[in-house]
Amino acid sequence: MKNYILIAILTIMMISFTSCEEEEIDSFSALPAINFINNSSDYSFIQNTSSDYIAEIPVKIIGNSTDYDRFFSVEIINDSITTAESNLYQILEGKVEAGQFEGALFLNVKNAPKLDTLEVSIHMKIIDSEDFKKGNIESEDFTFTWSNTIIVPAWTYYRYFFCRYPSKAAYRAFIAATGRTSFTISDYRELGPTGAKVLGVQFGDYIRNYNLEHPNNPLLHDDGPKQGEPIIPIY
Repeated sequence: MKNYILIAILTIMMISFTSCEEEEIDSFSALPAINFINNSSDYSFIQNTSSDYIAEIPVKIIGNSTDYDRFFSVEIINDSITTAESNLYQILEGKVEAGQFEGALFLNVKNAPKLDTLEVSIHMKIIDSEDFKKGNIESEDFTFTWSNTIIVPAWTYYRYFFCRYPSKAAYRAFIAATGRTSFTISDYRELGPTGAKVLGVQFGDYIRNYNLEHPNNPLLHDDGPKQGEPIIPIY
């Protein structure tokens, strides 16, 4: 009789232990999955005069939304695609806000002089976290590329409305001030004298405002015939 009782107790203990293990496995496997929406994107500091940029890389979940924020994790793949040094980027966080089925990975990338002539990239992949498991294999990795490469165009028409002398810094300021990347004879004909002057005034205001905000670091020509001298707007 004692042997039967002992066997029954051991059987109950084994069933309970097995059930706990299955519950833990089921609990983890029940986590929603998360995928990158795209596989790559890129960014150029050509339209950004600051030293860094926070990229928002979109993701989507496979599962239900919740009434609280959830977070996911990524890791860097150290392969031939990853060419950026660690001091040129910082992974801030991966987040899906409460009630949402999409979220974003927030990535802070840095500008540097070397990016004037080349581009760098990082290759990342989603890994399991407390809130999510990685999703489909084909959507678990992502490549982000950034640079500051710029080629100064012919300055023929810029000199009449923006700045008399060309440089990469002057061209970058033109882009930041006007939102345009070119000013050719076709652009002038499209805008007319009045429209071109309006853009010229925007450029001048941008230079003056920047210099007021950075009295110890005004905008200077970084190359060209007036390298090291202040950028002087026409208007």
